[in-house]
Amino acid sequence: MTNSSIANHRNMRLDSRGFSLIEILIALVIAGVLVSIAAINFGDNRKSDLETNAKRFYALVKQAQDETLLRGIDIGIRVEEQKYWFYLFDPENEKWLPIEDDEFFTEKEIPETLEVKLLVDGSTLFSQDEDDVDIFEKDVNIFEEEDEKPIEPPQIFILSSGEMNDFKFAIGWVDDDPQYYVVTGTMLGEIQLSDAMSGNLREEVKEDDFLNL
Repeated sequence: MTNSSIANHRNMRLDSRGFSLIEILIALVIAGVLVSIAAINFGDNRKSDLETNAKRFYALVKQAQDETLLRGIDIGIRVEEQKYWFYLFDPENEKWLPIEDDEFFTEKEIPETLEVKLLVDGSTLFSQDEDDVDIFEKDVNIFEEEDEKPIEPPQIFILSSGEMNDFKFAIGWVDDDPQYYVVTGTMLGEIQLSDAMSGNLREEVKEDDFLNL
């Protein structure tokens, strides 16, 4: 057998033996490390998104309050599960109009990794809970003209007098290591942002809390 044949035979034997147990274990360890790094990065990003979105809502409510006091206007906020937007009250036509082309009060998206629970005047307007009810009827039309598309009314009202309706805006997540923030507003015009809290916002942010405002 020539040297070339011996070398080819040796290579065939090495190829046919496959991976050793040690090689497989090393590959599994590396894969596990990569998965852990990805999970840590995801968790850090979600915490950052949560803090950013909670502080942004708080800052915008404060800004809206300042605008109402300085300009003598009334501003409303409509919150949905993954977004919220702002209204300006038109006293001449007695209706709420969406604010458009404004530097601050543009429509804001809420990341899909987060969820919101909104309580107004002691009632839950929406959340993932099955027993929650919506105090606004779906067929409300605040326009007199039949050909105009109806809009959903705001749930949070910030008035030029400095007053507003009681509300709690909770934002967070409820799966692994659940966390949330709460922005609270009172009828006296007080607005507060809580620290980050551990727990399930669906269960811990309750209508009874309004008794302590």
